[in-house]
Amino acid sequence: MKLFSKKNRGEYGYIHNKKRNSLFGTLLMTLCGVIIFVAGFVLNDMSNKNIFTVLAMLFVLPGAKFLVAFIVVFPHRSAPRELYEKVKDVLPEQMTLFSDMVITSSEKIMQLDFVTVGNGQVLGLVSGEKQDLPYIRGYLTKGVRNWGSDYKIKIFDSEKKFLTELSNVKPEETDREEEEKVRSYLLSLII
Repeated sequence: MKLFSKKNRGEYGYIHNKKRNSLFGTLLMTLCGVIIFVAGFVLNDMSNKNIFTVLAMLFVLPGAKFLVAFIVVFPHRSAPRELYEKVKDVLPEQMTLFSDMVITSSEKIMQLDFVTVGNGQVLGLVSGEKQDLPYIRGYLTKGVRNWGSDYKIKIFDSEKKFLTELSNVKPEETDREEEEKVRSYLLSLII
């Protein structure tokens, strides 16, 4: 594995990648800000009243953004690789699989290990942690209904039920444009 391989939202391993990149970004912005401040301090006769101080302070904003992303994602982990392989094995051909979904609402941070989209359905498996399943169902249902009016949303907290439901999905003719909007919506939720 490359040191800085890029994982897109919804790919397996995204959480680990996001943690590493957010931490690296935080440290980089801090280091740049300190170097610029010290350079300005030395160049201006040990006075912090200069343009370098302003420039150094501007590095706080992206650094804080990286730090917040790291803090939000830090307690979460990807599902085991074996489970990912099981899900891929039973995934119907016409469905899209998203993994490592850490999403936020104004009230909660939620993690779904897997979400599949296709055939007029959104099926999801929440992480093994204790999560408010009715809230997650309601939140996703409300959002998905804005983009796909007839979509059925089923969120599971049991691996077995999720895999059974996924393997029982029957091919169905759906509106491709609507399905693409639902996919884009779900991807936009990921931190």
